[in-house]
Amino acid sequence: MNKQAEVVIIGGGVIGCSVAYFLTRHGCRDVLILERENFQGKHSTGRSAGGVRQQFATPVNIRMSRFSIDFFNDFEELTGQDPEYRRYGYLFLATEPAHVDYLRHNLSVQQAEGVPAEFLSREDIAKLVPQLYVEDILGGTYCPTDGFVDPYSIMQGFNRKAREQGARIELETEVLDFVVERGRVTGVVTNHGPIAARAVVNAAGAWAHLVGRKLGVDIPIRPTKRQIVTTERFDELPRELPMLVDLSTGCYLRKEGDGVMLGWADPSEPEGFDTTFNPDFIDAIIERALPRVPCLENASINLRRCWGGLYDISPDHHAIVGPVPGVEGFYVCAGFSGHGIMHSPAMGTAIAEMILFGESRSLDVAPLSIERFAKGELLHETAVI
Repeated sequence: MNKQAEVVIIGGGVIGCSVAYFLTRHGCRDVLILERENFQGKHSTGRSAGGVRQQFATPVNIRMSRFSIDFFNDFEELTGQDPEYRRYGYLFLATEPAHVDYLRHNLSVQQAEGVPAEFLSREDIAKLVPQLYVEDILGGTYCPTDGFVDPYSIMQGFNRKAREQGARIELETEVLDFVVERGRVTGVVTNHGPIAARAVVNAAGAWAHLVGRKLGVDIPIRPTKRQIVTTERFDELPRELPMLVDLSTGCYLRKEGDGVMLGWADPSEPEGFDTTFNPDFIDAIIERALPRVPCLENASINLRRCWGGLYDISPDHHAIVGPVPGVEGFYVCAGFSGHGIMHSPAMGTAIAEMILFGESRSLDVAPLSIERFAKGELLHETAVI
């Protein structure tokens, strides 16, 4: 094989770009990103809602968020790219006693990890967001340092700086097979020929399980469509509106530009790679959002501002991160279950350190090892939207 790189990264979305950034930041300049499509972020990164939150149910996800938020605070200085980070908070709403208990339990975990979240009464919520219908609300949790970023800007910041630091990217390049010698991955075979490598990172997102299958590695990921609706200009909700998450319906919404972005994880969506937006989703999500935000009755929706994208969902809604036992030189960084943007700095750091130092020094990501599935040590993140 004439073509080679120290590290090959499969997948040019936000995770692949983050890994490349942190590798090159640590001085590993010979990094090659392989992207199957003709542009980056086509299926997941560029179709994300961009949420950044610390309000999770497990310590490991909370720690990933806190690490990443610290990085986002300095993102423009470090990469030269404005992340459009808006610290408007996340507000989870509960209308049932069981949901209140759930939020209070999660809050205790979050506060133990240093998250400045708090429980709000119905009256507090009405003051924070007067546009909400609150008569059925029993309470909620709010973290003012949560917020949202522009997903494409995060990917581009990592991508551009990694390339300035020596990384390369090849578009329209698909990995067809691996080269394995004595139990170690020593390269990949692409539609443009073979490439030798000391390490290969599978950051293929919703396709990560198919990449793993080429090596006989079972990576338990389900590609699943998620859809987003965005209104035309809508001034009846403030620009500083927190991300609202209604536990009774699963609906979430926030301001996006001069409009409102709405999403909902439809449980009836089948597994697969289809990202075609279904117009019926508009009525379904408005039906869920309107009782909570009555002023949305005045909003107009344009199909051109609606889209579908892919989640790469793991069985316990936690990322799968680290080396694969029995296949030396092969690393997985996928299965983010909708949290890839917000955890990209943490995961890029962890994988880069594993490759270069043999361990993740900045973060304890041992609970995210692929071995947890065989051992029955699943983590079960329940704060998923």
